[in-house]
Amino acid sequence: MSKNFGLPILISLGVLFCINILMISSLAPQLLGKQIFAWIVGIILYFIGRQLSVKQMSTSKWILFVLSCILLLSPILLNNITRGSRRWINIGSLSVQPSEIVKPLLMVFLSTTDIPLLHLLPVFIILLQPDLGSAISVLFLLAPIILYDKKILKPAIIIGLIFLALSPIIWSKFLHDYQKHRILNFLNQNSDPLGKGYNVIQSKIAIGSGGFWGKGYKKGSQGQLLFLPEKHTDFMFAATSEELGFIGIIIILISYYVLIKNLISKAFSASNKPLFIFTLGIALQIWMQVFINIGMNLGLLPVTGIPLPFLSVGGSSLMALLFSLGLIFSS
Repeated sequence: MSKNFGLPILISLGVLFCINILMISSLAPQLLGKQIFAWIVGIILYFIGRQLSVKQMSTSKWILFVLSCILLLSPILLNNITRGSRRWINIGSLSVQPSEIVKPLLMVFLSTTDIPLLHLLPVFIILLQPDLGSAISVLFLLAPIILYDKKILKPAIIIGLIFLALSPIIWSKFLHDYQKHRILNFLNQNSDPLGKGYNVIQSKIAIGSGGFWGKGYKKGSQGQLLFLPEKHTDFMFAATSEELGFIGIIIILISYYVLIKNLISKAFSASNKPLFIFTLGIALQIWMQVFINIGMNLGLLPVTGIPLPFLSVGGSSLMALLFSLGLIFSS
């Protein structure tokens, strides 16, 4: 691992790992074993990634793209319905979310393809599941391509304007009722405080009640007494704020800053275009997920279900990110 970037990233990951395990043991101890297993598998995938390289994998970019589309279609074809959507593949007692697993594969494809807009196909498949949050997350993988190749910027802006112009049709024909409710609730969070607005209101209460030092391990009222739904996934930030307080959140934000800053530095020191785009894409992906997840916990953004990287319970996201880091530091 590069001595210039590796050690700070390793330290930041170590801090996030400790907080992740601490908070899961507090909020959802029944899931602690699965999360530790996910970290172990993720670390193994990291070392597998270290034996490969983005440039080497890009020679099979079309195979990776087709494989990604097949994986994304699998929950739909298998009709594995969870909470009204088809996002998961069940493997024994484990559940895998393809929209997270395919991110490094699609990022490899995007790093060398001459047809980046083909990336809209997997985004469309995810929308069919339906999973708007993951679709936004996967769509964001295009960001480094747009930043790298100015020729793509104009078509990207045009497509964005077309979607904006079609937004009334998208709202009425394509968005599901629960997605509309999330957006309407975001615009008026007190309109249904015991229904659609309940999660965000409880999240803000948890964040505010943590104070500077926090209420302490297993002493958070919102998280421990089940007032805060999805406390170990979507609202892990709020539950952590309540128990660890402002000082704990500062440590988390510094860890993310160090991780993202060093990944961006690693990208701009890359020796080839595929590694540059891949590394920048993973850095921006982590930043985007942190920004959206914390924003929705604070009530500043609509609830989308995007996980907080390395902290929310979920093996698929964790393993995909660790594999991606292995690829980044393979050269």
